[in-house]
Amino acid sequence: MRAIVLRLAATALLFADGGIVLLHRNAPPYVVTVFASPNPPRAGMIDMSVLVRSGDTLDPVLDTDVQIALTNGSSQIHAHTTHEEAQNKMLYAASVPLDRAGDWHDTVAIHGIQVEGVIAVAQPMPKPATYAGYLAFPFVCLSILALHQWLHLRRR
Repeated sequence: MRAIVLRLAATALLFADGGIVLLHRNAPPYVVTVFASPNPPRAGMIDMSVLVRSGDTLDPVLDTDVQIALTNGSSQIHAHTTHEEAQNKMLYAASVPLDRAGDWHDTVAIHGIQVEGVIAVAQPMPKPATYAGYLAFPFVCLSILALHQWLHLRRR
């Protein structure tokens, strides 16, 4: 039982460089995979990682220039990715601030080759104070029960 709990707890650590696969395309001479964290991508700061592999051998390409461009209506964001930003040094990574939820069109450019996709960005996480009522409810119920029992015992 303990092994199952540990495996379930570790699943969040199994994502590639802390993210989920958003895009996987064959763009000769490369195979490009784009990851994002958090899961699901939310408005605010997200970490985008790109794995560039050779189309022939599927070995990682570590000496190229990778640019990310994101557009949503009038908002445009351009990011230059580096190995220094990535935990996994086979990836190119950049932190990108997304100012709103919705469908963002992403373009990954590698030496003139462009790979395009769409990222569905969710609303930002609600503030913890939003959940205060839900968190307080069990304690209020237990307090009422304790008061009831105390008054009941006092009457005897």
